[in-house]
Amino acid sequence: MEDEGFYLTQDNDAHWYVVPSDKESEWADWLELDPDDEDSWETPDWAEQVGGSPTLVKFTSYYIG
Repeated sequence: MEDEGFYLTQDNDAHWYVVPSDKESEWADWLELDPDDEDSWETPDWAEQVGGSPTLVKFTSYYIG
């Protein structure tokens, strides 16, 4: 499988993250967890919080899929 890279996305509190494209369905599942579920309290290891504006993320290449 070809590496599809990463994408920018937000959680339910509008925090920005960089997530590997191959984890898109897992990210969607994590977003659907009940806020009272302890599994929803920790961001998955493979998702990196941007810590502010998505303009902080720099690209050397991209495509719009």
